[in-house]
Amino acid sequence: MWRDQMSVDGGIIDSDHRHLIEIINRFEERANGEATEDELIEILYALKFYASTHFKREEALQRLTHYPYHDRHCQEHKELVARLEAIIADTRKALAGNTKMAVAETGALLKSWLVDHVIGSDLKMSTYIHAARKAGEAMELLGDVYWDGSK
Repeated sequence: MWRDQMSVDGGIIDSDHRHLIEIINRFEERANGEATEDELIEILYALKFYASTHFKREEALQRLTHYPYHDRHCQEHKELVARLEAIIADTRKALAGNTKMAVAETGALLKSWLVDHVIGSDLKMSTYIHAARKAGEAMELLGDVYWDGSK
């Protein structure tokens, strides 16, 4: 569930985080319903794809705001994607056995995967983003990242 204290930028990064939470919630809702194993795995792959897209956008914003922990943060993103790949593989194996247990464990892992990262790492960017906005530094470039996501 999204909380205001998770807000990083009041813009696209927060929007991305909300969407990631929606995907995780969809996984849990479908898992508690009549979803097939293939549907659950498909949701996890959608999460991986969107997380990877979000990470690229976030890293571009870090470069534009001269975020001093950019390299460390990029490494954390790589580790998060690897962890998500492991979650997908483990879930695929577990679904062949005890589905309810697999779903519960996967839901808990996904929530900690996202929430721990947002609160533990992403919030640190907030000061740099707001300082860049306030000082007017790179506003044109920030606008490009916010609206087309290609940088």
